[in-house]
Amino acid sequence: MVAQLISLRWALFANGLRRNVWQLVGVIVGALYVLGLLALAGVGLAALGAYDLRLGSIVAVLACALMTLGWLIIPVFFTGMDGSMDPQRFALFPIKPGTLAAGLLMAGFIGVPGVATLVFLLLTSLAYLHAPVALALSVVCALGSALVAQLLARTGTAVATTFSARRGVREIASVLLFIPIFFIGPAIASLADNAAEVGRALPAVAGWVRFTPFGAFAGVPASAAQHDVVGLLGCLGVGVASIALLWWAYSAMLRRAIVTPPRVKAAAGIKGLGWFSRFPATPWGAVAARSLTYWLKDPRYAASLAIVPMLVILYVFVIPNISSEVPHLALILGPLVGMLMGFSISADISYDSTAFALHVLTGVRGVADRVGRVVALLIIGTPLTVLAAVIPPIFSGTPELVPASLGAGLGTLLVSGGLASIASARWTYAVPLPGESPFKTPQGAGARMALTQGVLMLAVCLTAAPAIGLFIASLVTGSALLGWLTLVVGLLWGAGVLLLGVRIGGRWLEAREPELMQAVMLNR
Repeated sequence: MVAQLISLRWALFANGLRRNVWQLVGVIVGALYVLGLLALAGVGLAALGAYDLRLGSIVAVLACALMTLGWLIIPVFFTGMDGSMDPQRFALFPIKPGTLAAGLLMAGFIGVPGVATLVFLLLTSLAYLHAPVALALSVVCALGSALVAQLLARTGTAVATTFSARRGVREIASVLLFIPIFFIGPAIASLADNAAEVGRALPAVAGWVRFTPFGAFAGVPASAAQHDVVGLLGCLGVGVASIALLWWAYSAMLRRAIVTPPRVKAAAGIKGLGWFSRFPATPWGAVAARSLTYWLKDPRYAASLAIVPMLVILYVFVIPNISSEVPHLALILGPLVGMLMGFSISADISYDSTAFALHVLTGVRGVADRVGRVVALLIIGTPLTVLAAVIPPIFSGTPELVPASLGAGLGTLLVSGGLASIASARWTYAVPLPGESPFKTPQGAGARMALTQGVLMLAVCLTAAPAIGLFIASLVTGSALLGWLTLVVGLLWGAGVLLLGVRIGGRWLEAREPELMQAVMLNR
């Protein structure tokens, strides 16, 4: 039965590639990219182990621990990413829980992430090429580390699914879990700036990590290479105990999931009309009210809002350590936030899902639809863009740069909103369905999504060139006149592009409503 479950997972994976060419392209590109990284990692570990066996063992332990920790965080972060092998789907089949748990656990290795993880953990053995005993132990213990990684992923996802049954918890956690991922890059940059201190701390960190479930099995060959018998036995004991404890927790949760699947609690009763009572009783007013409700209550939109404060935090803690030219570097926040906020409505129709049928059946004019969505965007996006454009120059002691920063930020917001109004009426792609994790990537959507978003962002940068060009010129020359000119040109040019985008997008929407409705249904 375990072999049957593994075969089923492979059949689902292979059929998905045959059915969707974009998914096949994405898998091939991703596999080639991962293959290159694995090759670099293997060569680096082999060279490091040949140069200094102790240093190579430290890096191998930390690398295995980080990889294992990733399997605990990332599947929880993308909760429900792949529901094809959900335990609840097998509730009606006469399969013993233990057999089902083992089959689903082994099936987790099917796919690029699972294979890449197993290969990487085996490649860490290259650090022990000059220590035969440690090399043999490393190959065996790599399989143990891979098993711990899968158990952590399954157990963590089961726990997250249980807690996500409560709507409020699910929405808050979906956004909060994005924060540590966002700051991985700045953290790595900060570590690179303090390489000497980090290098001195690595042995102590690795010595502690090897006695945790994340690095226990990796610590076995590392201890053998250092002739530390006590450490070897301790790491082995922690690793075996981790597998036993995680297996017990995963099996118990699986049995519970089969018998009593989690139920999502309905939202509390709603009093009044909410935002609908604050907008005119017109088609565009209804669209604006509904869009604003999405912005404030849909976690898929909340993820866009969460980026803004994180960008400000990034400016406060990271930029001063990167460059002494703080004012000029920090002023990129205004245009960046403006572009991201305007860009966020490019998938509005896809996010509507089946609710887009209301627009088709009620005969809402395309211009009214575009205006309503843009109004909601400006209500949310304008104050955030203003803050991102004003705070950096004021806190860096250059308030004279505020007009230029405002002009670039608001101009980019308006331009991005106008082009997004056109793009969302012409191109759709699969997005997370209502109620799903906002960071989930639907099968086959990765390549098309990346292409559409990349082209749109490039178009925003080119179309906003008048405001951005004046913005750069004002920074280079320090001219106050150019700064005020940037503000005027940014507002006027951006407003013109926004109005044109609403008109063009409205016409395209009316002309393509049947095709858009069909595309939305296919993207489900």
